[in-house]
Amino acid sequence: MNIFNYFGELKKQFNLPESVLNSYNIVNISGHFVYIEGHLGLLTLSTEKISFKIKKGIVEVKGKDMFLKELTPNTIIVQGKVYKIEVF
Repeated sequence: MNIFNYFGELKKQFNLPESVLNSYNIVNISGHFVYIEGHLGLLTLSTEKISFKIKKGIVEVKGKDMFLKELTPNTIIVQGKVYKIEVF
């Protein structure tokens, strides 16, 4: 299966440094969807908190009635009412 990585393709097209190529991206769409590229694994999964590893830390998405819409080796899509995104 070949999974398209939107931000990864943009980074390559603009010849960005390797440190940027190997990082993560988070897009919050109207507080109802969160799209994440570059995760390294799921840590917590509940309807109020979803957390996952990134290269240099942890990301927590907090909200209500949340669930994983999609989970691939590189991307996560969270759907629900997203109140807060924190990076530790």
